[in-house]
Formats: sequence, structure tokens, C-alpha cells
Amino acid sequence: MTANRPIRKFNPGTFQSDKEVAEQFVVRHHELGTILDVLRRNIGSPSCQQVLIVAPRGRGKTMLLARAAAELRTNSEFSEHLLPVQFMEESQEIFNLADFWLETLFHLARQCTSHSPEIAEELHDRHAALSERWREQGLEERARVAVLDAADRLDRKLVLMVENLQALRKDVDEKDFGWKLRGVLQMEPQVMLLASATSRFEALDDAEEPFFEMFRIIDLKPLTTEDCRRLWQVVSGDTVSGREMRPLEILTGGSPRLLVIIAAFARHKSLRQLMEELVTLVDEHTEYFRGHLEVLAKTERRVYLAVLDLWRLSTPGEVAARARMDVRIVSTMLGRLVDRGAVIVEGSGRKRQYAAAERLYSIYYKLRRERDEAAIVENLIRFMAVFYSEAEQTELLPILISEAAESSAIREGLDRAAAGIPEFDKLLNNMRRLSPGEVRSVKVEPSGRPVLGDPAGRASENVAGPQSVKQLIADISEAIEKEAFETVIEIVDQAASSQGAESSQVPEVFAAWALNRKAHAHKALGDLDSAVSAYAEVVKRFGASEDPEVQLWVATALTDRGDTYRELGDLDSAVSAYGEVVKRFDTSEDPRVQPWVVKALYFKGRTYRELGDLDSAVSAYGEV
Repeated sequence: MTANRPIRKFNPGTFQSDKEVAEQFVVRHHELGTILDVLRRNIGSPSCQQVLIVAPRGRGKTMLLARAAAELRTNSEFSEHLLPVQFMEESQEIFNLADFWLETLFHLARQCTSHSPEIAEELHDRHAALSERWREQGLEERARVAVLDAADRLDRKLVLMVENLQALRKDVDEKDFGWKLRGVLQMEPQVMLLASATSRFEALDDAEEPFFEMFRIIDLKPLTTEDCRRLWQVVSGDTVSGREMRPLEILTGGSPRLLVIIAAFARHKSLRQLMEELVTLVDEHTEYFRGHLEVLAKTERRVYLAVLDLWRLSTPGEVAARARMDVRIVSTMLGRLVDRGAVIVEGSGRKRQYAAAERLYSIYYKLRRERDEAAIVENLIRFMAVFYSEAEQTELLPILISEAAESSAIREGLDRAAAGIPEFDKLLNNMRRLSPGEVRSVKVEPSGRPVLGDPAGRASENVAGPQSVKQLIADISEAIEKEAFETVIEIVDQAASSQGAESSQVPEVFAAWALNRKAHAHKALGDLDSAVSAYAEVVKRFGASEDPEVQLWVATALTDRGDTYRELGDLDSAVSAYGEVVKRFDTSEDPRVQPWVVKALYFKGRTYRELGDLDSAVSAYGEV
């Protein structure tokens, strides 16, 4: 999250300049263009077209309205003719049409403060005077006339931005509120309505209702992968590929609000760290998740909760069994939930399957209902099994198995997932056969990288004094945790220069580990050439070592050197580096080394594909 201009999750535009709103508006440009086209035509029209934005909560309605208001204020094409009047998100003080026009007067006065302070003061006084005469007849007419008179004096048409129109329509006490409002909007070209609603309520399609065919309706669909990627970059500052963004798109259902919430947390491949952050996320945003459920009617909510609990794509029959309801009623409710955007459907006819559009709600529900960490682990594994390739899962599994050794909940979650996903079960069993207990010794650094081997134990043996290896390991690890990467490089270089003639007394495993950390630090600082040199030094100094612990770091360095070459765009050198991993360790029986061979082969194939050598890519993938 950018510290200087945080993106509002619930109140976009609040205490933000029009420039900031415009800078942060990186998606929904097509919808903004549609709104502005309608408003542009309204400028000279004797009868204005009204606009209604429809989408579930968190889909970006408020941000879109804030961006439209910023455009009306800053673009001279609009600012000379139109004036945005933004209502608060919940119009809780409106119970009849008189309240509506008084609220319009109140917000109009606020809008005029910066450019017409005299008119703004008059409108404030007028609003106060009319509010005191609430018992008198004709209040609605006087308030409406005050608004229209102000529009004439300002020589601008007023764009009334009203959110949650479905709630306003439901909450008003006046039975003919809708018809009266429609009449004013049709007869008075000085005012137009740019509204939002959380759903396409039935009155919009009922010819006997006042809002029938009154609006140009704009449906906000979930964000595409590319939209998610652009928003993520603005919120987190990280540039990611579409492939990397796809799992987050599915997890959030393409909801801008959920994506902003998720971006507040670091991306980890450590399941334990991710679990802790998900619990924090649910804790901080429980009201938001709860509100998403409370807007659903009772029967819809019961079906939706069954979908959340099942997590995976499920048939209507499976949802009905979980909800303990007749399948015909469930099918009807699923259709409504799909229309609301709360549920997605895949397939057609008898092959239709349903799942929550935003998988985070499944995590929220599991945590709230079961308070069962293993259940969340199980479903996160299900998520990973679907949205990560087998090669990527293979890379992640040593970390998961390591964490399972230290957490009964993660261990139980892995077993539950394996029981329900045959492909994952096979992959997990293969990994466990590779590692009869040894893979469980894998540690995870604060950065999330697996530490293959434990240098701290062996490297510190028989070394004493202020420059002890044990102390150096602690200093380097602390600097890494604090992301003080310059300090990491400095410590490693100083340690190397101070060894001198006694360098033979320093355990190789520590030296190999320290050089790897130096390379990692250079990479974190963006100095990729220096990172390549440091990785090469590991291979040069320790490539012939007979110590299996040291060879783990050689395998790591070679693989990471290939990754760094890829980042530099030197694909031929990347292929060579990956090839050297395979050449050196293909016949190794050390189960801790074999995952690096798998990774090297996979990325060797991927690099060949990027080079256009598809035959070699197929060969590398086949070797995996």
C-alpha cells in the first residue's frame, strides 16, 4: 500500500483530491466513458437520461462515482455545465420527498463552498430555515424550488449522485415517492440522477413501478485478470504477471475492495504465515464480510452458506444436501445468487456446478463457524491444487510438509485435502517417498525461502570468539528479517576479509550459506549482475565439496542464478544454469536436492518455450 496516498477500501474519495482519485482510478475506464457520454448528451438536452450503476458491495460503485465527480469538476467540458452533488453512501435521513430535496440542498451547499461561497452560505441558511419548518405543509415544494433556483443561479445542471437506491426506495415512508421523483426528473432538465444499487431490484423491470425503463443501467462485472493486475500494482507497488494474478483474482472474485484488502498483506508461500494473516484479515474486516451475508434474504442466505461451506464447484444436488433443502428450491436460489454476482456457475444443463464468486467468504465462514485451522488449510490446499501447476505445487510441497511437522492443524489439513483430491494425494505421497522424514527438516527463513539444511547447527561447531560463526549467522539473519540488505552484504564481505589464513577453520556450509544470502541481498536491491557473480562464486568455491549440506547450497545457487538470468533477459545463460543443476544433481539420491532438480527442469522448459524452442521445452517437461 502506498503510504502517501492510501486507497480507501470503504470510502473512496474521502479526504482525497480529485487528482488523487484520478490517479488511483486504474480500472472501470469503459464504464466511466459510458457515464460521461450520457452526461455529455444531457448538457444540451431538454430531457435528461438517468443512470443507474448496479453491482454487489465492494465491486467499485463508490469509486466510479467519485471518479465521475472528479471529472465533472476538473474537465472544463463538463464543469461549465454540470455540477456533481454527492450524497452520503447511506441516505438514512430520507423518509419522504421533502427529506430528499432537503438532503440535496445540504450537499449542494457543501459542493458550492469552494467556488461560490456566497451562494453556499445562502443555501446553508435556507436549509436550516426549511428544516425548522418541518411541521408545515408544502415543505417538499419549497425545498425543491430552492434546489432548482440554485441550479439556475449557478447556471449548471445538477448531477445528483445517490448511492444504494434500492435501500432508499425500500426505506421511504411515502408510498408515491418514486412516482413524484420520476415526475420531477422528467419535467425539470436542471436535475438528473446518477445512482447506484447493490442489485437489479424487481421494480426496474416492472411496468407498473415508477423506475421502469427510467435508467440507463450499467452493470459492473468482476474485474478481469488484467484489471486485477493493474489495481494490484497501484495498491501494492508490485508488478506481477497475469499468471501470478489469476489465483488472487479467483480468491477475491474480481472484487476491487477485496483485492485492496488482500494487498495490505504480504504474499507468502509459507502456509503458516498466510494463515496468520488471513485470520487477521477476517478479524479486521468481519463487519464487511457479515454485511455481505446480511443483505441476502433468509432462504438465499441458507443456500449461499452451503455453497461457502462446500468451497469447491458443486452440483445443485450437493448444495441441496448440504443446505438440507429441496433441490428445486435450491436451484431457484442458486439462479438468484448468480444474478447477484455472489455465486458463479460453470457448465450447462445437468452439468452445472456452482461455487462462491469470492472464495475469501469461504475462509471467513470456515473460521467463524468451525474455528478450525485444519479446515482452512484443507481449503487453501484445494485452492492451490486448482490454480497452481503441478510443477509449482512440487516446489511448494517441501515447505508445506516442513510446516506440517511442526503443526498438527497443517498436518491434518494436508491429509484432509489429500483424501479429497487424488492428484494432490499422489503428488504428496511421491514427495514423502522422496523424503522419509528428511524433507520435514526443511526450515523457512523470514523471507519465505526454504533453507535446505541447517547451517546454524553445524557451521558454529568448534568456532569461538566475537567473530564466531554462530554470531555471524544471527547478525545476517537479523539483517535479512529487517530487509537491511546492504548490511547483509557488508557483514558477509567483512567476514570473508577477516578469515585470512584461518579460512580453513570456517565450516564450508556456513560460507556457502553466507554467499547465497549475499547474492539474495544483491537481488533484493535490484543489482542482478552482482547477484549472478555471487551465485557463481558459490559454485566456483564449493562445487567440488563432498559435504551434502554444502551441495544443497550449490544446487540453490545454480537454480537461483538461472532465475536471475531470466530476470536479466539472458535466456540462453538461464538455460545453461538450469542445465548445470540437472547435470550435477540428476543422479543424486539426496531427497532434499531433488526438488531443486525438478524446479530447474521445469524452468529450463519454460525458458526454452520463451526462446521459441518448443521441442526442447517438451523434452524438458517430459524429463520432469
